Amino acid sequence: MHVLREPHRRLAISCWPALAAALALSCFTASAQQPEPAATTDLHRAARAGDVALLRSRLAHGASPNVRDAAGRTPLMEAVAGERLDAMRLLLSGGADANAAAHDGSTPLIQAAAQGSLDAARLLAESGADLNLAPRGWGSALKTAERNGHEDVAAMLLKAGARSTGSSVGDTVCVRPWDGDGYCGTVEAVAKTHYRLRVTAIVGCQHGCPAKAECSAGRAVAGSEGIAVGDVVDTVSWCLTHTGVKP
Repeated sequence: MHVLREPHRRLAISCWPALAAALALSCFTASAQQPEPAATTDLHRAARAGDVALLRSRLAHGASPNVRDAAGRTPLMEAVAGERLDAMRLLLSGGADANAAAHDGSTPLIQAAAQGSLDAARLLAESGADLNLAPRGWGSALKTAERNGHEDVAAMLLKAGARSTGSSVGDTVCVRPWDGDGYCGTVEAVAKTHYRLRVTAIVGCQHGCPAKAECSAGRAVAGSEGIAVGDVVDTVSWCLTHTGVKP
């Protein structure tokens, strides 16, 4: 066994406080750099799996239906993600907040709209979820459904009372990239960035406006063979120059 001589022993002992401090600092720095593991609870796991029996047991023993994981997600959001309607009903009846937002701003209804879960979105709407919450980065549930091409969800939300985005089904929008001329129409369908319009008015284009591939489906506007009132035209969102217009 090696025994330190006295000078070396004193040096070693004097180094321990500095070494301990350095180790503590390095551990603190490492822990600060590492993301905290998700605090997923039994409720979160049961909600996503649709394990109603476990959910009911945990709630009966005092578990909060609004407990959050490290991302701020609630069990209700997990039930929506798994499209577990029975779990959603149990959580909502047990006091789950239908409007609780995760750290990224998404709500259960916005999540349902994003993934196109019509039944889940309808249940949330019927349970009092705010149809018009529009967190930054997401927009409203209606806008989210339209952006993701879920026309059935968008139609349900509009019928339930969601505010129009200004370019939702039923709104009047205009396509006027020809120096302010063009046409206006009522939105009949939205699928992601694609819009189907029923033309309600021709604006300008006295001698006809030339065809634009995306804005007028490759057809001229007005003139003997051009787009006329009553026609149905497919266009894209970046061609909509005026929204909410009633010409």
